[in-house]
Parts: sequence; C-alpha cells; structure tokens
Amino acid sequence: MSPCASGCARSGGTLRVEGPQIARILVAAAVSWELCVWLGATQPPVFAVVVPLVAMRDAPDSALNVSVARLVGVVAGLSIGIAVLSWLRPSAVSVVLVLALALGVGVVLRIGDTLNLQVAMSALLLFANADPAAYAVSRLWETAVGAAVTIVLSPLLLPTNPARAFVRALHGIADSAAEIVVLAADLDEGEPELAHRLDADAHNLDDWARALGPHLAAARRAVRLHAVWRRRHARELDGLVEPTALAPEVTSLIRSHVADALEFSTRADTRDWWQASAPSRRSILLPLSDAVAAALAGTPSTTDVEKARTGVLVYSEADQTRFGVIIRRPLRRMIALLTGSTSGKPSTPAPGWAG
Repeated sequence: MSPCASGCARSGGTLRVEGPQIARILVAAAVSWELCVWLGATQPPVFAVVVPLVAMRDAPDSALNVSVARLVGVVAGLSIGIAVLSWLRPSAVSVVLVLALALGVGVVLRIGDTLNLQVAMSALLLFANADPAAYAVSRLWETAVGAAVTIVLSPLLLPTNPARAFVRALHGIADSAAEIVVLAADLDEGEPELAHRLDADAHNLDDWARALGPHLAAARRAVRLHAVWRRRHARELDGLVEPTALAPEVTSLIRSHVADALEFSTRADTRDWWQASAPSRRSILLPLSDAVAAALAGTPSTTDVEKARTGVLVYSEADQTRFGVIIRRPLRRMIALLTGSTSGKPSTPAPGWAG
C-alpha cells in the first residue's frame, strides 16, 4: 500500500470514530444557537455554542457533570469578576486579584480530578468588555441554555454504544496477548531487537489490561443511564466481569514469561539450551495463545487449555533443568488460571504441577 493510500485509510478510520462526535456537537450547537435567538438574544449567542463544544460526551453522566461544572464555573467567575471590578479599575492588581480568587474557587469546584479553569476564564473575560454587567447577564443565560441542550441531547444524538466500545477494547487485548505469546514461542537468539520490543509490548499490554476494570465500570454506569442500551447490553457487560478480572492476571504472567524469554534468548550460557528447547515451548505456547485469546474474549476453550497442559507435562519429563523449570513456571500458572475460567471456579495446581 502506498504512503498516500495508507494515510487515507488511517484518516478514514479516524473519521469513522470521530465523525459521530463531530455531528453531535454540530447539532447541539445549532439547537443552542437557535434556542437563544428564539429566547430573544440581541447579540450572537456564541456562549451557548461553546458548551456543547467542550462538554458533549458519549457517556450521559459525563456530559451532565461537565455541563454543570461549566455552568457553575461561569456563575462563580462572573460573580468574582463583577465584585472585583466594582471595587477596582482594570489593572495588573485587579487581574491578579481576580485570578487568585477564581483559581482558589476552581480548586473547590473541580471537574473530576482537574482544576476548574472555567471560573478564571469567565472572570477574566469581563475585563475585555466595556459593559461588564451586560456581558455577565448574556454570558450566564446563554451558557445555561447551552448546558441544558447538551444535557438533553447528549444521550440521544448518535451515542457511542459503551458495551460495544468495551467489547472492542477487551477483544483487542485478547488478540494482542495471543500475538505476544506466539511471538515469544518463535523468539530466536539472533533477534535481540525483537525481544526488547516484545518485552515493551508485554508491559504496555499489562497496563491496558489493568485499565479494563475502570473501563467496564464506566460502561456499565453509562448503560444504566441509557434506556435504549439498558437491558441487552447490561447483561452482555455482566458476562464480561470474569474475563475483565482475568485479563491483568494473565497479562502479568505473559509479561513475566517474555522477560524470561528475553533473558534466556540473549544470555551466552543459555542460548544453546534456548534453541534446543524451542519445539517443546512451541507445543505449549501455540495452543496456550489460542486459549488466552478465547478466555479473555469471554469464550474460554477447554480443548486449547488441555493441549497446553499436555505440552507442559511432556516438556517437564523431557527437560528437568532449572532453566526449564523457570521458563515453565508462568506458563503453568497461566494454564491454571485458564482452567479455572473454563470451569467457572478458581483452579489450583495439582500435586507435581510445580516443576
């Protein structure tokens, strides 16, 4: 594929993801504008349009939180600005005083874990207007209109399905985990760069897997707040609780195995052993990669787990060196975890399953 075609393909994919969000903002902005005109705005109601631009979110509760935080920030900022300008003329002193007060209030009126800068921005904009009082009134009611429109339309305008987005993220982690396991099986001593890149990928995968829990919680919360998604998608997400909890445990073991593979494939005293044991490792890792992909996608495969288990037992008989014990340890733990996922209950290693 040519660079131009590749760039166009990436742009097309990005547009498909961001396009609905852009459309939602445009519709909400137009509705906010026209509603302000209908209510008697004498100046272009730009402030009403700004709210959906910064507050429109896929999740209804997020749009509500940001819209309310913005409205409260505007009220607080205008109040501070008017109070200071009624006492002091515009100057460096009054600007610093307004900023100090507004940022202090912004610490209290936080947006999530972020300082609410809306307070300071609203207060400062008063300095740019000849009639601060008139500006404050227009800014306040137009912002209120924009916030109301955003809150009402956010769950109705082309909302992203939170269940589908979460499933896509979970399947992406499942596929990446399986791919890393396969690459680890084929790792060769002459590929140190690939080994280091694989190690970095395993660490990133583990980080992504640990973010799945909060992602699932947010998706379930969004589904509960949206009547259209509520029933079928709520049940779908309920069924992914176990794979979500399993994912970071599995990816942690994959990261451990890749770290061992990186060491043994590059160390001078283990290279020969590493090459000689490659067929035995592949007999474990290839079915294990399929088992990992299936389990993390929510469709555990007993057959693949048993193939990997058999491979480990055969390898244990053939190679009882300390290197073999080390390289098999995370694989055994992974198989035990996946066995538990196929049976619906935690699995504990059988006697003699540690070496």
